[in-house]
Amino acid sequence: MEAQVSVKKIIRDFIYIGKQLDHLFKDRLEYKLIIDFILAKDYLNEELDLRLPKMKEVEEATGLKSHTLRKLLLKMHSEIFTYERKLNLSFNKVIYQFNIKFYNNHCFFRVDKLPHLPKIGESVSLPFISASIPINYFYVDNIQHEFENDCQIIDITLKVGSYSPYYHYMKDRALELREISQREMYDLSESQIKEIIYNKTPYYR
Repeated sequence: MEAQVSVKKIIRDFIYIGKQLDHLFKDRLEYKLIIDFILAKDYLNEELDLRLPKMKEVEEATGLKSHTLRKLLLKMHSEIFTYERKLNLSFNKVIYQFNIKFYNNHCFFRVDKLPHLPKIGESVSLPFISASIPINYFYVDNIQHEFENDCQIIDITLKVGSYSPYYHYMKDRALELREISQREMYDLSESQIKEIIYNKTPYYR
């Protein structure tokens, strides 16, 4: 039996592709009130710290009754996210984000154009961030892709030093065996992580 779609979460999901909704349904007047509501505030702007709206707020702002709003949301959703869908999403912009953390030093910057996407394990030199990070010897630790509005955001995490396939294997093993948590992986330095995972390995005792 196919799981039911959560109407409450459709509003949340649509906020992440609001700009595309405006284009996809530009000639569909029955959806205009909903799309106008979604685009009225920049919910994705972290600096504004806006909480995501509840169904009751959407009803009050659009003047649509609960059953009508639910019906329209489900219809919009089915036109994009089912096998019978009629519309395709399009992410035609790319932004590259670089995240670097070295003990208490942090650096974050965005790039609009990048001729070559570095791969996990490759070495990277960034001589223009010495004011933030006092070392210029990095490797690509992780790459994550996010999709928001009409943009693909490629998040590139760099670590100081050289890539070690064995260390990455041990990290994955420790996570799988629950010897270390994802939170610890994020909060702790590389040396602290190594101390935890290698102390659990008999070869390093």
